[in-house]
Amino acid sequence: MATAEMALAPGLPPSPTPKLHEALPLFYVIALVFLAVLAIFLLHILGPLRRWSSHGLLHYIVMVIYTLSYPLVGYTIGWMQSTNYLYFNDFTVWAVFLLLLLSSTDSLTACSINDIESWKSIYVKHLFKGFLLVFILLKFGYYIEKDVDADYLWYPLSLILVVIVLKSYVMIASMRMVSKSYLGKNVKMIAEYMHHIDNKLVAFDPVTMEGYRYMVAGEKHCINRRGRAPWYKRPDDLKVTTVEQIWQCEGNLLIGDQGKVLKDLCLSMALSKMLNRRFAGFKLSEAELEKTHDFVFKGLLAGDEQQAFRVIEEELVFVHDMYYTRYSYLYQKGRYLALCLPVIMSALCSWLAVASLHIKRTDDPYLSSRLNRTLLSGTIVIPVVVAFLEAYQTYLYMASGWFKVALIRSYVTAPFLQTSCCSEMIIRLLLMLKAFRPWKGRLGQYCFLESLCRKSKIMNCLHYATLRLVDKAVKGRMESVKLSGNVKKAIIDSLLGSNGNLTNGVTSLQRNGVHGDLSWACDATATDGAVSRTILVWHIATTLCEHQLDKQGKQAEALYIGSHT
Repeated sequence: MATAEMALAPGLPPSPTPKLHEALPLFYVIALVFLAVLAIFLLHILGPLRRWSSHGLLHYIVMVIYTLSYPLVGYTIGWMQSTNYLYFNDFTVWAVFLLLLLSSTDSLTACSINDIESWKSIYVKHLFKGFLLVFILLKFGYYIEKDVDADYLWYPLSLILVVIVLKSYVMIASMRMVSKSYLGKNVKMIAEYMHHIDNKLVAFDPVTMEGYRYMVAGEKHCINRRGRAPWYKRPDDLKVTTVEQIWQCEGNLLIGDQGKVLKDLCLSMALSKMLNRRFAGFKLSEAELEKTHDFVFKGLLAGDEQQAFRVIEEELVFVHDMYYTRYSYLYQKGRYLALCLPVIMSALCSWLAVASLHIKRTDDPYLSSRLNRTLLSGTIVIPVVVAFLEAYQTYLYMASGWFKVALIRSYVTAPFLQTSCCSEMIIRLLLMLKAFRPWKGRLGQYCFLESLCRKSKIMNCLHYATLRLVDKAVKGRMESVKLSGNVKKAIIDSLLGSNGNLTNGVTSLQRNGVHGDLSWACDATATDGAVSRTILVWHIATTLCEHQLDKQGKQAEALYIGSHT
């Protein structure tokens, strides 16, 4: 009887421990995926700030994310493949966006010049990433054949795959374009243009920029074709936009103070192309021309000091972006090509987010509805976040100088835009978009005498703890100071006073009557290393004078206070 009752008694429920133990990889995958999304978010936010700020922490964060993206993605996908739960729809969506991290979702292409020179190794990594992504999508397609309800994800994911491949190609091509082996080929055309086209003896005016045919755009049309004369011997056939054309345009957008700013922006673009010749080792053929001298001293420096510094600042922005972003490559291929990928990606991510609402999952009694909601939220939130970040990148590009120069080129070369009020109003509104300031407007300071013995124990400990990955603290580094308008004006006045005849400090010594005693400090051409020695000598002299003036000022202040107490 007892035996029968025991047989009829309900048994103990199965222990959920094994199931919970098996569910831990799923939670781990979710955590890794959201960590990757955070990395994408930080790249989008901090990447554009790298040029503006020289703070070491910001650059270290970007470098760490950029470096660890490959192991993070590979590790996460490995966990996805090893998990026992077949949430394949969710995992496929997550994997695609994880691999998007590797193709540089923002405009950043490299963190340093060394990264640019190693573009081939990065190319190999991207090939591996491409094969991995294709394998995942093919596996997903196999499951779609068994579950027809999942085909709503196939189309957006396939199109996103195409965009990711294009992003990867643009990233690699941008790095290859500025590598040492290719930079000379690209810059050679600018050198030939300046030598054969701009240096011709023609009438010039540095105020109206007549005769200054500095190239703003059109490199892709300067190509030597087999069986034809060199392109520079056919100047009438060149489809090149020059500074002279933009300055002579009489459209309403290029009139007045705002029009002057836009013209200066195009001038900065042209000057950046000319500056790149120095990095490639080409000679500046126009350096000794009277036209170039007048451009600097009767044109660029003749206005207010803000104009000259604004032109130089934007020029350096274009040079920086050419090396570290994809803007330059896309700008050369098409005026508005850089807008296409982020706009398309944002639309596809929005489509995928809506399609993810229809994901169906196999019922599992051991997993709570809360976990199912977590999976659904992750699959929806990730495309939404990426769509927002792509829209943010679109705005940053539209507010950049690259897009504004493209608009001005279209405005100058298309007469109907100058006569259409509607088109002119739209272009004017687009040109009003603002982004981050190009530079911080501050100067770094180093004082060897005051801070020579100072050491940062924290930075030195990090230097050794990270096996020399983090640099030691820079000795003598002081807080940066804002570059005031008076300093800018003094620099411009000094350059105008020299008229291009720089004397390396000799004029200053003669003016102060000490040239006979300190002329040795101006000889920077005697031996190797003399330039560094001269800089150090003047730095020490400046520091001693500053201390003496501070001491005299404090004594005068003490006498003043004593006489009034």
